[in-house]
Amino acid sequence: MKSVDVVGLGSCTVDFFAIVPKLIVGDQKINANRLEIHAGGVTANNLTQVARLGASVGWFGLIGDDANGQIILDAFAGDKMDTSAIDIVKGELSSLTWIPVDAQGERCIYMFPNVTAKVTPEQIRTRFASYIQQAKHLHTEASQLPLPPVLEAIRIAKAAGVKVIFDLDVDTTYFVEAGLGTEAELMEVLRLTDVLKPCKAAARELTGESDYEKCATKLRSFGPDVVAMTMGGEGSLIASQDSIAYRPAYKVSVVDTTGAGDAYMGGLSFALLQNWPHDRVVSFANACAALCCTKVGARAMATLSEVESLIANQ
Repeated sequence: MKSVDVVGLGSCTVDFFAIVPKLIVGDQKINANRLEIHAGGVTANNLTQVARLGASVGWFGLIGDDANGQIILDAFAGDKMDTSAIDIVKGELSSLTWIPVDAQGERCIYMFPNVTAKVTPEQIRTRFASYIQQAKHLHTEASQLPLPPVLEAIRIAKAAGVKVIFDLDVDTTYFVEAGLGTEAELMEVLRLTDVLKPCKAAARELTGESDYEKCATKLRSFGPDVVAMTMGGEGSLIASQDSIAYRPAYKVSVVDTTGAGDAYMGGLSFALLQNWPHDRVVSFANACAALCCTKVGARAMATLSEVESLIANQ
């Protein structure tokens, strides 16, 4: 396995996008305008953003030996990401998602975790520990994978002084009811996390607050040093011990919001690697998220020069 700055364990998928006139419910039917196939997955996406900004990056875990697995590997190779810590499991299916996207860029997501969610704590200890220990940042998530292997990776990272960046991508009730982890395990994750980015539903459920600053402040009391709250068109904020840094969103023509939060997470990680002050970090992460919304696909992510150009022009 190679040495890289940022590693990640989490969802790594092939996304099947149905571009539709509107999102439907119940027994409705609708003709899709077109189908697009892109590599995706929360952790794989935010690692891709870090890579496009110029840092060395690698995803680790399990994929299948199917056509979708090859799409995943080809996408990583295209972004010059390290694949030396990926195990290909014969006879298994790689993770995939179905994502209808409407004319306003809104979408819903159906997830099929498949073999990616079968990684075990034992595999984390015996196969992937050294890969985690050599990095500067570990990215992981609550989304598709069960928490036990995620927790094992986080413990290894903390013991090695690696910064843990955690994306709480689903609400906690769903996560527990889906059998992916207990509330106690999730609270241990939060206690060990250095940088937390929660989705709005999870933040409100955990804190009982609706105000973004109050949510962030209360979430910090659970353990994270830094909490980043994304607020859609309102921008985002980063809460730390010393301050709360807020910046408004950049104005762009929105085509598809899929992956915007992942791009934000990648921009956040890259900016923290540079040791920038938090007001610059939050502005930079906002720009990454905005540019991702201008094209279809969760990997519609910008390069460093494109991000810098948007910041300079607005």
